[in-house]
Amino acid sequence: MRAVSFVSRLVFEFKGNVSKNAICLGDADNDNDYELAIGNLHGDMAIFKGNHTHPFFEAHDLGMIMVIVIGDVLNEGKNSTICISGEGLCSIFEIKNENLLVLPILENERKNLQPFHVQRLPANTKVALLADVDNDGELELVLGLTDHVLRTYRWVRISQNTNDFSGKLVGLHKLELADQIGSISLNPSTDGTPYILVAQSGGTYINFQCCVGYDDDEDPDNNSVGSKLTTPVHHPLASSRMRNPGISSEILGNLHGSLHGKPCDSLIAVATLDGTIMLVNGDETLWSFQVDHQLFAITKMDLTGDGDEDIIACAWDGQTYMVNQRKQSVRFQFEESVSAFTSGKYSVTPGSSVPVLIYATFSDRVYLYYDIMLPSFPIHSFFEKMEQNPMASELLTQFPIDKENKRDLANLYKFCLYGFPADLIKEDAGDTNETSTAVFTNDEDLKWNVFHPDILLASRINGNHLGLS
Repeated sequence: MRAVSFVSRLVFEFKGNVSKNAICLGDADNDNDYELAIGNLHGDMAIFKGNHTHPFFEAHDLGMIMVIVIGDVLNEGKNSTICISGEGLCSIFEIKNENLLVLPILENERKNLQPFHVQRLPANTKVALLADVDNDGELELVLGLTDHVLRTYRWVRISQNTNDFSGKLVGLHKLELADQIGSISLNPSTDGTPYILVAQSGGTYINFQCCVGYDDDEDPDNNSVGSKLTTPVHHPLASSRMRNPGISSEILGNLHGSLHGKPCDSLIAVATLDGTIMLVNGDETLWSFQVDHQLFAITKMDLTGDGDEDIIACAWDGQTYMVNQRKQSVRFQFEESVSAFTSGKYSVTPGSSVPVLIYATFSDRVYLYYDIMLPSFPIHSFFEKMEQNPMASELLTQFPIDKENKRDLANLYKFCLYGFPADLIKEDAGDTNETSTAVFTNDEDLKWNVFHPDILLASRINGNHLGLS
């Protein structure tokens, strides 16, 4: 597998251990730029903005932070930051744009945030998803707990005053599952309605829907509308029979790509702790392969700009695998063990967002890598690149060689790039044709004027040195 290196990065100072889901990218202050929110097990949350290495905003005493989500949980058209602790303490923050106009940027003058809403939820939350799960145009908060329970909530406003945020999260559904919940994602059905995907132990998953409708004993004229969960469907996946049934799994749905030559946005990626990555369509495993690292996080991003979303899986030791939907892969070795990983968009400079990889370490630092776009996943040879260059093909017609003869082409490209071998240059030192020798022994001319007319002429005169017929 090909290895890649990323060198453009920012290093943020953040003390404390970070839970794997207590890290999030999003527009926390509604200024159309993307920020990084992160929390630790001591109850501290920090929001980093731009290329500043210290937090712009901080909050404290939030409990043992397990999950951070950024999104429009109030369904008011603006984002809030939701922080949920292992004890069940849910704190919701609003960051206003006007704060940035007077925001001090000194490290000892950080802005301290206070939540506008605090609510007790069931304890032991480990993963959260903010999405429209019932296709009603409003976002719901889906929580996965360590005791195999999945719950959904919706924000309900108490006051009708637009400046009054009085309200609370109201529970909608509760589902008890047989196995440990790995992660939660959404995936569209054939008619566009969303399915909730829940990763289960052993590389399996279940899916179900939240359907909006009237109860049998309700009168539609009273506008009493509720939502019900469909019967969960278990997908064992054929390859899961060969693995440890207790191994933890991660799932990611709604991958944009193509299937059988047609556009598709319902592909699913599954990763397991024993190092298996799979691309799935329903019950069908399109492909899978094994790596020798323990994968604990999976994300998606278009790394080549071709419109297809690629799978990014990270291991505890920092090894990161990037796989496209054709099973072509590259890897990046981060130098430390990591406690949390995510990828997405981040605004390194105001007004623009770029793809990034983010690693939270055990050494009180958070590393953000940007400039991570790849030219391609497969390796292309020099011959393939030259064949795609129309100018090179046209200039090759001026050489007395067969373009289909790879050996002749190799000799020609070697000469144009590096010049004569040392023994041939020494042999030509006594040659009377000084002009020709000067052309061939000038390395800078050879590097930057590969197809200069003088070189073309000299190559014909001295074709025997190139091994050309």
